[in-house]
Amino acid sequence: MNLFFAWFFIVTGLIIMFFGALGMIILKDLFQRFHASTKCEVSGAFSLLIGLMLYAGELEFTMKTVVIVLFLIITSPLVAHMLAVSRTRHQPQESEEEHEC
Repeated sequence: MNLFFAWFFIVTGLIIMFFGALGMIILKDLFQRFHASTKCEVSGAFSLLIGLMLYAGELEFTMKTVVIVLFLIITSPLVAHMLAVSRTRHQPQESEEEHEC
């Protein structure tokens, strides 16, 4: 039964990551791409690593995987936020005349 849940989480994580990669290709706006990459990366990797923890069943591997999950949860949205702020601060300002058209 544990093996069933392990493969369920692994396949679910891979499907979520696939849709995140697909979103990176399909979406046109930079900020939408950031959203697709961070949300799908964190949730897909989280699901995949939970499946790997269940599959391995060893305490040492589980503790290492928990550290990886915490690192992903903290850094991935933070990096996307920093890139988005950098992009908005350094993009050229549009004039009001261009918006009236």
